[in-house]
Amino acid sequence: MNEKERLLLALQQINNITNLVQDNQYKEFLYGKLISVEIELQRQLTNLTYHERRRIQTSDQQHPNDAEQQRSQFSNFAGTD
Repeated sequence: MNEKERLLLALQQINNITNLVQDNQYKEFLYGKLISVEIELQRQLTNLTYHERRRIQTSDQQHPNDAEQQRSQFSNFAGTD
């Protein structure tokens, strides 16, 4: 299980707890505590997603250069036959 999956599962658990305590007489107090945890988990998930996208974009930018280099090498190879 990776970090993204753990964060998503933790957010699901926060949602489950929120549903379980909706009839609790101290639900406002509990919600106040849960919301800070939920916000932190969402922040971490947002940061993780941002960094994943940046990594993909960086990787995608390298592929056109790799493809061009391979075409050049292939044409050099094909031209020698």
